[in-house]
Amino acid sequence: MTARLYASLDRVIDRLGFELGDQLTYPGIYRGSPLNVSPVVIEQGGKISAVVSEADSDACRVMTPGVTAESYGRYFSWDRDMSAPVTSFAQAVRKITGPEAIACEATLPVSRYEMLADSGPVTLFDLPDSAELFVYRKTRSDIEALWIATRDADAARFAPFVAGLRNGDALVAAMTAHNRGFAPLDALCRERGFQALYVTAAHEVEMFTGLPSAVIEQYGISALFNPDETTILLLSARAIDGVGFAPAGRADGLAAALLATGAQRIGFQKDHLATGIYLPLAEAELELEDAAYVLRRWQDRRAGDDLVYFIFAANAVLKGISAARALLTRNAEGKLTERDLVAVYHQAVRRFARRYGFENRVSSYFDIVHSGARTLLPATAGDYPVSTRDKTIKFDMGLMVADAFGCLRGCSDIARTICADSEIEALHDRLRTILVDELIPAIRPGMTGQEVHAVGVDCLRPLEADLRRLGLLPEGMNVDSYLRDCGHTIQRQTISSVYFLPGVTETIEEGMLGCTEYVWPIGEILIAIEDGYLVTESGAIPFTAEA
Repeated sequence: MTARLYASLDRVIDRLGFELGDQLTYPGIYRGSPLNVSPVVIEQGGKISAVVSEADSDACRVMTPGVTAESYGRYFSWDRDMSAPVTSFAQAVRKITGPEAIACEATLPVSRYEMLADSGPVTLFDLPDSAELFVYRKTRSDIEALWIATRDADAARFAPFVAGLRNGDALVAAMTAHNRGFAPLDALCRERGFQALYVTAAHEVEMFTGLPSAVIEQYGISALFNPDETTILLLSARAIDGVGFAPAGRADGLAAALLATGAQRIGFQKDHLATGIYLPLAEAELELEDAAYVLRRWQDRRAGDDLVYFIFAANAVLKGISAARALLTRNAEGKLTERDLVAVYHQAVRRFARRYGFENRVSSYFDIVHSGARTLLPATAGDYPVSTRDKTIKFDMGLMVADAFGCLRGCSDIARTICADSEIEALHDRLRTILVDELIPAIRPGMTGQEVHAVGVDCLRPLEADLRRLGLLPEGMNVDSYLRDCGHTIQRQTISSVYFLPGVTETIEEGMLGCTEYVWPIGEILIAIEDGYLVTESGAIPFTAEA
């Protein structure tokens, strides 16, 4: 019997339960490619099964009863053999379906479709109809001018706070120092031989329209970027009026619109574009290649243009965590849940936002709050109890910040841990000092991700004896077994082009932003610390450190 695989998040959540949907972490983090990391549902022989990444698998505890689940991937823990083989997405699916044909919902992204097609026969259902598109043009100079105008106004408003941080003068100057705009994207397209980019994820299309993603989704807008041209082509399922777009006719379907450009090699978002849309393009003999790296690297390179939004988001997180910590202390004998801590956290974030004129422009990116006893995985806060008796309570928090027009300009990824034991708390604080005083200053332009990771591991060596004494390092292992990342670059999402991991040869550049981190999961203890940085010509400086 043919298995049917559902990929659309609304259909998946309808079958697996809304509570599970609320506790998924990664679909919201991967804003440019949510369906490439979200669970899928398989219906076969009257049974319902789910395939979930291990990183999101803690949410399965609130899944609809009777549904079975398979997981893929692996998340770092000291309690596990990290050298063991890792189950892939396709392997997890085939474990449920066997080698028979799978009928996949046409919304499945091309990246996942190709994985499954390589593992056995695949068909599609719910194919979309081809439709006429409205075509518009937008000058890139108009978009760049809007970025700078809003950025400069927000930088002036937030400069008094930034001046009070460590390296405050340098950070204030850096907030308005650069206007890289689309130029790095032109260079990357030339480097990869792309004559055009077809951009479909609303998160990225924002950058090519000047419109918020909610508007882009409502109108069904995608973007066609031609390097070195002064205008950007916009394709819309609906007519757009009054937003500064110049009408450029209509196209008889997407394939016709792309063929009309004359571009030979077109980059596209393989981890976002629905297979049902992609296959007719491939049949039209368009040469399409994955452009995920180009888009991420470009946004990494221009993230420093919008530094003010990242500094604001990171420090707003710290204000929120401080308020949540105070609530826990005041209610040491009371009954609190993870969601209680998150509610107070967001109240403090809003107070901070009001003070500097960012009210109504800050929203949650992710709220990862849980005790080490509940899980060592990065789980979104739920209705689970927390108290001062928990050995550790991890906060790994992200905020999104929009400009005055509602376009997302920056985000944060900051972690702290509340530790019940004074010695573990002291270790947490030492790890944080290492990040800010040793690892961040060691980051230089030109360093690879693996070089930064090596420095991060070296910084842990003086702690090895204490880690072992506190039971935080398994017998026979040392800090060289820390194979988790020590941080990454950051742009409008945390999914970027450089991760501080062994084997990563991509390099850091001046003007990039990012986070350094240590996450230490073992037993019922989960310590997490994460701080933000800006890479300057002479080295990186933190933007989450007080003077």
